[in-house]
Amino acid sequence: MAMLSPVTPRRRTVYTPIVSEGWEAEKAGFLASSDKDDDSDIDDDDQRTVVEDNYLSGAKLLILMFALGLSVFLVALDNTIIDTAVPKITDEFNSLKDVGWYSSAYLLTTAGTQLLFGKFYTHFSVKHVYLMSIIIFELGSFVCGAAPTSSIFILGRAIAGVGNAGIFSGGLVIIAHTVPLAKRGMFNGMIGGLGGIGSVSGPLLGGILTDKVSFRFCFYISVPLGMITLVLTLWLLDIRTPPPSARGDKGNSVPLSAKLADFDPWGNLVFVPAMVALLLAVQWGGSENSWGSGRIIGLLLTSVLLFGIFVWIQLRVDERATIPPRILKQRTMWSSSLYAVCIGGSFNIITMCLPIWFQVIHGDSPETSGVDTLPVIIALIAGCMCVGALVGAIGYYAPFMILSSILTVAGSWMLAGLLKVSSTPSNWVFAEIISGFGVGLGLQQPMLAAQTVLELKDVAVGTALVMFANTLGGALFVAIAQSVFTSSLVSGLVATVPGVSPTIVLTDGANSLKDVIAPEFLPDVLIVYNQALMMAFYVSIVLGVIALGGASLNHFGHFVDAYPRTLPPPMR
Repeated sequence: MAMLSPVTPRRRTVYTPIVSEGWEAEKAGFLASSDKDDDSDIDDDDQRTVVEDNYLSGAKLLILMFALGLSVFLVALDNTIIDTAVPKITDEFNSLKDVGWYSSAYLLTTAGTQLLFGKFYTHFSVKHVYLMSIIIFELGSFVCGAAPTSSIFILGRAIAGVGNAGIFSGGLVIIAHTVPLAKRGMFNGMIGGLGGIGSVSGPLLGGILTDKVSFRFCFYISVPLGMITLVLTLWLLDIRTPPPSARGDKGNSVPLSAKLADFDPWGNLVFVPAMVALLLAVQWGGSENSWGSGRIIGLLLTSVLLFGIFVWIQLRVDERATIPPRILKQRTMWSSSLYAVCIGGSFNIITMCLPIWFQVIHGDSPETSGVDTLPVIIALIAGCMCVGALVGAIGYYAPFMILSSILTVAGSWMLAGLLKVSSTPSNWVFAEIISGFGVGLGLQQPMLAAQTVLELKDVAVGTALVMFANTLGGALFVAIAQSVFTSSLVSGLVATVPGVSPTIVLTDGANSLKDVIAPEFLPDVLIVYNQALMMAFYVSIVLGVIALGGASLNHFGHFVDAYPRTLPPPMR
């Protein structure tokens, strides 16, 4: 177990861990930068005073955390409320083939703008950027509610995804500015718990609104909730001092032109199309086009080329990069990002497939399917709340990432093996609990790792990087799982039920199968449909195994008692 001891280079007190050899280079690199920083014009004591001034306590802190939790509740509600509404939406627009885009468009724009929000929160008012994120999210939700076609609905999801990127990362940045490190695990758990309540409410509320009113009210309902969040944040949040990287040599504000130059415009110009090309390839591959077709190969090659250019730009511009290389080279950061990619993808696959299985295979209404998915969401809340308290008490987060990966693999494996046409609640409830609790244990830990190992001036970018990894995993692997599902469904129907056209099954809504498929073919079609969904769960299993590798490479040091000073720890 790592022990900790103070090291005092010149006039700064720095707490560094006595760790294994693998961490010595990172420690030495920090100490070198510490000596260089001693000559800066902004005194460390002044920076500590700035940080202390922003720390809150008492009722104001609790109300602010509730406000942040309410905004997370809002986006969590939007994330899960669509799950039980998807079959009705596909019925409305006659577009089962677009179902992957209802999640992927949202997650794609979130991932595409997540890193950009790291720069916004670094250089501009945290409060103003956060409020603008809420407004963008509300606009996207309104467009979804009013959408006349599937294409407009996808556009609304894309707009809401941009707001989602700013809300999630902004909430974590605000916590870093207003809460001491030793308490962040607890408050992250509280925020995660409120988000979990939104996730619990989503399937139930989505099912009720879809059955009793219209799926459109699943999105209209975000408007009044957003207004409440907007007012609370406007009233309570007050981070009056600019972050360190937005200050000049003598503490003066940097000109706007200099801030904009730090946004890496060339990097972002190639990054977003690279993401779009990648997602289009996995979305179309195996369904609309074969994987060997010119279109898919062209998209994949375009994506690889653009990502290569993006990496080259990052190395060239160095500190002005969207992701400064010195941050990504830290083992804690890249291993946490790998974990976040996989755990985000795994959980999104589970929440996408379960409502479809309940409604198509089990014959549930949207409302009932919402009830049937409650075990996974309640277990997620329990995991978030428990791990928040435990990490705050014992000071270690990495072991919970490992346990999270193991339980996620176990839960996905159980779902893939137990869900059949004839399954009963005894087959799926325990598997849902294992999956949800496993994800809940690890969902917040990569963000806490970034806040632990980075200095305050890097927290916004580091948090955005981990959030980007999480949302990229959702965007990419939901599309891959959808492609695996579609390919398996088409091949299974051709081989098993040649009398049924795969086009009919794909283009008609999930709830319409019993109406469009002849009764003599329906049992075999449901078996093939069930097998195709299970193939999607296997993608979740693979991701859980890779997440275990990322968690095992993370830093296992104790962080709560290691840094009694107010500045976030300089340890890499």
